[in-house]
Order: sequence, then C-alpha cells, then structure tokens
Amino acid sequence: MMEDLSLHILDIAENAVTAGATRVRIAVNENERRDVLTFRVTDNGRGMSDEEKARALDPFFTTGHKRTGLGLPLLAQTVELCGGGLKLTSAPGGGTRVIARLLYSHVDRPPLTRMAATIMTLVFAHPEIEFGYRHTRNGLIFSFLRHGRRGGASVPVEIVAVRAALRSGLKRIGAL
Repeated sequence: MMEDLSLHILDIAENAVTAGATRVRIAVNENERRDVLTFRVTDNGRGMSDEEKARALDPFFTTGHKRTGLGLPLLAQTVELCGGGLKLTSAPGGGTRVIARLLYSHVDRPPLTRMAATIMTLVFAHPEIEFGYRHTRNGLIFSFLRHGRRGGASVPVEIVAVRAALRSGLKRIGAL
C-alpha cells in the first residue's frame, strides 16, 4: 500500500505520459456526507488492447521495461481493502481511464494530502503535457489547468506561481 493516495495518482499519470498522452485529466471528489472518495485519471495516450486490460491488475505484467507493474495492482488492493472498487477502461488509440472509489471514513484509507506536490511534479517534469486537475470537496470545487508549453516564463517564477495557485485553491475548499 502506498502511504498517500496522491502517489497512486502520480503513478497513473506517469504511466499515461509513458503511453504517449499529450493530455491528462485528474479529478478528485471527496464527499464526507456520502462517505465516498473517488478519483479519476483520464488520458489520451495509446490505450490498451483487451489482453493488456485483462492483465493490467497482474503485478507480474507490464508494458514497460520493468519486470513488474505494481501501480494498478497496489491501487486495486488498497481500494478493495477500503470497501471500494476500481474501474479501468481503455481502447487502442483511445486513451485510458482509471476510476477508484473508496469509503471516505474507512480506517485503512490512506490520506490524500500531497495533491499540490503531485500536480507540481507532473507539471514541471512534463512541461509539454496538458494537465487538468479538478478537486471537489463537500461541494466546493477547485480547478487547475496547465497547457503544455515549450519555453515561456522562467521556471523559478513559474514554480512559485503554480505552487501558490494550488495551495490557495486547495486551502479554499478545505483539502489542504
């Protein structure tokens, strides 16, 4: 089990980039009243064949250069442990969507505390990719969109601006 759910989101988004995505959308919905936490990562990468989808939760299967692909199997284990479910949809040339749903109040649910750092990592590690992030917490919504770029503002100035936008937005909805 990963120590923070944001690390699962980071892993899925990194897989999307590896699969050739130019656009990645991340949506998080925390609803304490309904006792559910859902997150979705959608990309426009190469997608998966039926065989790859069937084996995607096998820890000894990977399409990468590693010998194992632990990201989705670990997420599936965490989600099931926390009274939820995982849905994977994908088609060759049509991108991939991963949806995880967990009981918000489950005692074993890892926290979701590092989303600002996760989004910053993705944005600055892959400046050419368009990243969208929407976080809803108990009906309050924060959205962030970063268009892929080449060049532009100096990176230190941009880091400060992106960090400030993420922190203030997440704080405003009570997710920081």
